[in-house]
Amino acid sequence: ARGITAGGESMVKPEDPAQANRCRDGLAKALYSRLFDSVVKCVNSALRLRNPAAGTTLQASVLDIFGFEVFRVNRFEQFCINYANEKLQL
Repeated sequence: ARGITAGGESMVKPEDPAQANRCRDGLAKALYSRLFDSVVKCVNSALRLRNPAAGTTLQASVLDIFGFEVFRVNRFEQFCINYANEKLQL
């Protein structure tokens, strides 16, 4: 169920299972996106601090582990790997 408040009035709108699943998946994607961006920002900051020499560059890479794709059902780990790869390809 979803709570809606407007103009001082509140109501609860029930969600069907398919909509609830889409909401859950959207929340998971948004949370992972922010977490991934935060981790990348922290890693990049740490690399800059440890590499004060001008003209040199350090790089961190993410490796996609082959084998997840052969599972009958992909789990959250595969979602995370695929999302990270999409972000890195931009």
